[in-house]
Amino acid sequence: MNKKQKSLVVSDLKVLRDHILRYCPPPRQQQQQQQGQPAMTSSASSSFTSYCSSPLLVGTATTAAVHKKNRQEEVVFPYSVLLSRINKEIKIATAQQSDIQNSRSIVSKKKKKKKKKTNNGKTTTNYLLRMIKTMLRIFFMDVPMVMVFSLVMLTMVVKFYYNHYISPTIDAAQWIQDDASRLQDEFTYYARECDVSDVTTGSIQDVILQQQQEHDTSGNGKNNYDEAVQVIMTHGMAVVPSLIDTNTSQELRNYILKRNMELTADEVIPLDTPQNRWSFGIHANEHVSVANALSQLSSNVLLENILSKLLGHDPAVAEITAISVAPGAEAQGWHSDVKQLGNSVKYAQTFTHSYSLFLPLQDVTNVMGATELCPGTHYCADEDLEDVCVEKGFQAAADGGIWKAGDGLLMNQKMWHRGAAYTAKNGPHRVVFIITFISRPNFGVDHRQLSHGTYFHIHPHMYGHTWNDLKNAHVVMTWPFAPLRSLGIWKPPNANWGWDWVTTSATRIANDQNGYMFEDLLDFVESYSIGQMIPSWLHGSTAEEGGWQLYFKETIENIALFAVVIYVLLFLLLMSVTLVMDLFEEFDKHRTKSYIQRTLCWNVLVLVLTHQVVMKLESTQYARSVREKTIFARPFVAKSDTTSNEHLFEDIVPITIGRNVTITERLTTIPEKHDVLLGSRFASNEIGYYRHFLNYHPGNRMWRDLITTYSELYRSYCRLPLIFQSYIRSTIENDVHQNGRILTQNYYGEWVVMNDEDVKDTVLRNLQIGIDTIHQVLDKEIDVLTATAKHGTFMRGSPLIQIATLKNLGDLKNILKPEQLCSGQSIVKGHNGSFRRRNILDSSSSFPIVRYASQSSPLRHRSKEKRSFLPHNSRTGMHPKVGDVILANFRGSGYMMPCKILFVEYDDYAVAEFKYGISQDEYGGVERSNVYLNKTKPFKGVKQNDRIAVLNHECQNCPITFEDATLGTCYPDLTCEAVDIHGQLKSVFKDEFVLAC
Repeated sequence: MNKKQKSLVVSDLKVLRDHILRYCPPPRQQQQQQQGQPAMTSSASSSFTSYCSSPLLVGTATTAAVHKKNRQEEVVFPYSVLLSRINKEIKIATAQQSDIQNSRSIVSKKKKKKKKKTNNGKTTTNYLLRMIKTMLRIFFMDVPMVMVFSLVMLTMVVKFYYNHYISPTIDAAQWIQDDASRLQDEFTYYARECDVSDVTTGSIQDVILQQQQEHDTSGNGKNNYDEAVQVIMTHGMAVVPSLIDTNTSQELRNYILKRNMELTADEVIPLDTPQNRWSFGIHANEHVSVANALSQLSSNVLLENILSKLLGHDPAVAEITAISVAPGAEAQGWHSDVKQLGNSVKYAQTFTHSYSLFLPLQDVTNVMGATELCPGTHYCADEDLEDVCVEKGFQAAADGGIWKAGDGLLMNQKMWHRGAAYTAKNGPHRVVFIITFISRPNFGVDHRQLSHGTYFHIHPHMYGHTWNDLKNAHVVMTWPFAPLRSLGIWKPPNANWGWDWVTTSATRIANDQNGYMFEDLLDFVESYSIGQMIPSWLHGSTAEEGGWQLYFKETIENIALFAVVIYVLLFLLLMSVTLVMDLFEEFDKHRTKSYIQRTLCWNVLVLVLTHQVVMKLESTQYARSVREKTIFARPFVAKSDTTSNEHLFEDIVPITIGRNVTITERLTTIPEKHDVLLGSRFASNEIGYYRHFLNYHPGNRMWRDLITTYSELYRSYCRLPLIFQSYIRSTIENDVHQNGRILTQNYYGEWVVMNDEDVKDTVLRNLQIGIDTIHQVLDKEIDVLTATAKHGTFMRGSPLIQIATLKNLGDLKNILKPEQLCSGQSIVKGHNGSFRRRNILDSSSSFPIVRYASQSSPLRHRSKEKRSFLPHNSRTGMHPKVGDVILANFRGSGYMMPCKILFVEYDDYAVAEFKYGISQDEYGGVERSNVYLNKTKPFKGVKQNDRIAVLNHECQNCPITFEDATLGTCYPDLTCEAVDIHGQLKSVFKDEFVLAC
């Protein structure tokens, strides 16, 4: 009997036992019934009778009846015996079945153990195969799909960012390509012409600073930060000693000389007279000596404070380069590093001002070609100052002296300079380490862009860094932080953004600057390694009309489309592979479904990350300024944009003059060097120390000296009879009229002449306020707020708010009204929030009497002091002398034209130079002539509505003639509109007309 049969027997026996126990009462129950106890129910009795009489038990009952047929009692079947027998059989069968199962279980375990032991190697092999299959699937299916889809998203983000941000930035940064009127509308100074008298010093000793000593708290001398800034603002340069030590200088020099021999064509920076000269951009961490040098110079407290005052806190790094010069190098031409049409001298709120630090890495002598300097020329707008600098320029090494290694020359890039010739035959190479600093960008608030002309050479990974980064160059200027910083993608949380590569390139592309001209685009595509890495069929068009902007747009679109095509093809290819595998396996493992699910999951993850990146980019200050169209916006409202709102500006102009003066018709004029310029377009906290730019104009220096000399004396006369104060005011007014005029700027930046009443009020106000006093500081801050209200981009769309703001600022300015403000008074805030004046001295107090060593008024001796700061000019009443500008009869025409006296041969005879370019001669387009001094007149500036005579020079040899005209509007670029006798309007240059006799 097998296992199955035994199991059936046991099951049948159990069923039979269950029936007996259920329907046949056991003997004990029968006894209870016989003893009179309650019997079974009728239903149970019926069932018992029926069951016991069933065919299953009938044979047993009949046999019992035969044996006991003679007995007259009820037949009782012995069911207990049957139950016992059944239980016994069940027990025996169950035990046998259990033994069989146990024996088979033991045999099964032995077989499994044996099988596991024999197949152990085969199981390990299967596991490795599964792992290999998984890795192959990841590397050949999942990873390629993720990478290609990430590339698609990256190209889409770049395309979106370029079209919505970079391209608008390029459009906003365009200077005069589409609108030349900006040349007039955005003037802050004027096109100042310079001569030898504008060179401020002839010795390097005058600009050498002293390091601030830790124990020196007096702040006296040139170690004072403010005075160091004064030196730089006056001369355009200063020498800061001991910025790096000798060992670092030598180590960095050796490295640079080694790199010069390894430079590739892409690394070489073009230079003027390149023979025996090398230059390249340096990475801060390409050698340990570079990082050490940067760390040392950035730890210099004097240099840090100077740059912070000039450019603002933590200025940006715009250039890190090296220039090496070998014996035999010729002298470069005199030059400024920025162009005249794109610099901060004429357009202080359109272009940044920048300073380069020259660090010689060995002692430099004159014969080694020490840099030649022309101090004071950083205020000049001349296209060519070579004659001036050849005559007055000098080398950075003193005569017979040495420019010491590690001593930094900090120079305004607008100042004229040149690399001198290396005349020594066998000297060492002259190596100079150069770093350039500019103000950090503040997009949407500061509208300035990079000055034009200079290359700002820098390693591609060094963009976007600032002064503070130099202190930890070995950490924050390394890979991968430096490239991310350069691209404007990421910076440390506590760091500041400098000028990143994207924004810098956008401004240079917009204006066809060095390195981004059309010729440079062709070179990039054909010769540069990066351009050659891109297949030709992915390059955008190289049309001259669109230039770099169109090329980048189309190239990015081509790459984005190519990435999409690659992704689609790869997706279809891999899906086809999985589909074929499913067909062979009859879709048992659902490989295609799994592939699609994995692809969707990875794509969703990449999309989420891409969305986060886009949101991060759009939340930046740069992106907001682009969307709001405030990036590189016009700093001043264009004159053409305000013609339809003249009624509005008639209300604004009386408030926005910036001084307490009367409002009368103001006539435009051309500024002269000895005029006092009280402009309002430098009133901004965003342009660094250039907000004080006009303080260094020649006429303003004279003005400040006068106010400094007499303001304290004037305030001490406050309670004396008015004749004392009136005498001081009239003295200053006479000086102003003898030497120039007081000019201010109208709303459009044109210089206008103050009338006599305005001059009196201006002199009075400045005498009361003084120079560098708390009241002057407050006055200047109000001027800044007023300028912001007049010209700020946030006010331009709200004329009513603009007018209300200007009126409130005018009321605040009137608190310092000259007629009421007197020495001994202070400004306090009343209980109602208004300001009032309070005398801080009681009625019995008296003002101190100013006493002088000579016991006499300084007015009696002012003529001697006057000559120390007044310009040499014939208008002072003195006899004309060399350098004076006078009016002389030009070629006997009867018209008096301006000329400068070159030298005097006799008391009444001199040689003068007429700067008109009438004849092209050996003097470079100017004409020299003999003049009689007794027939000359003092020079007098012209103004709008004057009757003038315009020089007619149709050809070089034509007779000299003049045409009468009326002077119209004059502009800061030294041109004026003139209306001739026929009513025709034309533009004339300042040297082409004179006052009509």
